[in-house]
Amino acid sequence: MSRPPEYENLIKTKALETVAPTPGAVARYLQNASDYLATAKAANPQQSLQVFTLAYEGYFQLVQAVLELYEVRTKEAGRNLAIQRVSMDLKVDTPEFVLITKAHARRNSTSYQSPFPPVSKAEAATLVSILEKYIPVAYKLANVPYP
Repeated sequence: MSRPPEYENLIKTKALETVAPTPGAVARYLQNASDYLATAKAANPQQSLQVFTLAYEGYFQLVQAVLELYEVRTKEAGRNLAIQRVSMDLKVDTPEFVLITKAHARRNSTSYQSPFPPVSKAEAATLVSILEKYIPVAYKLANVPYP
């Protein structure tokens, strides 16, 4: 598998490790992201936390798809580095990247340290729109037909 040099560098530093590809996994991750998006869009907008969480998890499915595409998994670096690296591959623009990394930080600190603080409808809707925008980009990157 040919992968970008940035991934090779992360393998050398042990942030990522190589793995054998799992047949059909890239397409499954992409479908999972689409399913998360559909569920987030169908959810009651008053349930901002749930919509936000669905959109975040959907975006992470895109991250997993790209990692699988390049036959790597996180090792010492974890989700944060994976999200950063894949967001660059998807060419996420700077304001969206800031929102994605803030969503990740918020998810991590509240998942492991404290209850989730309130999420506004606007925050949830923004994360849904980011997921919606980058699903087709990830399909194209992975050379998987977009449904």
